[in-house]
Amino acid sequence: MKLQFAKIQSNETIDYALELNEPLVINKASIVSIKGATGTIDLAKADDVYIINYHIKANLTVLSSVSNEPFDYEEAIEEEIYYTDKSEFKSNDVFCINKDYIDLDEEVFSLIITSLPIQLHKPGEDYPKGENFRVISEEDLEKEMEEESDSPFAKLLDLDLED
Repeated sequence: MKLQFAKIQSNETIDYALELNEPLVINKASIVSIKGATGTIDLAKADDVYIINYHIKANLTVLSSVSNEPFDYEEAIEEEIYYTDKSEFKSNDVFCINKDYIDLDEEVFSLIITSLPIQLHKPGEDYPKGENFRVISEEDLEKEMEEESDSPFAKLLDLDLED
């Protein structure tokens, strides 16, 4: 779906739907396929800067960070991005588009890929355990470290090493 800069009216909302006949198979990050994306896109214009708010839900098949098995995942995207077609308004916060339109499908694909969490876990999935090892989440590791006040290294925290 292409959005022409000239057709953007201030404060309008458009319905967005990326309906795919077959899942789009990609090899980016941990995404196996994109099944579709729907939502709304709010448009606003301030001088020659176009403010676009994306409210998108994407249905994906992703790989688990623990087992590397695929599972269905729904990603909610809430993002506000500033665009312009005038180079004098370009900045770190405003993207300059050298065309007279924005390809919303490309932007949504980019948002899907960049919005994914680094680690994805299949619901109900347990970390692997073995005889002499176990895998735990970073949050669990931090909790265990806080609880280990009996550690011989915990006493080092109380030392004043300044002269």
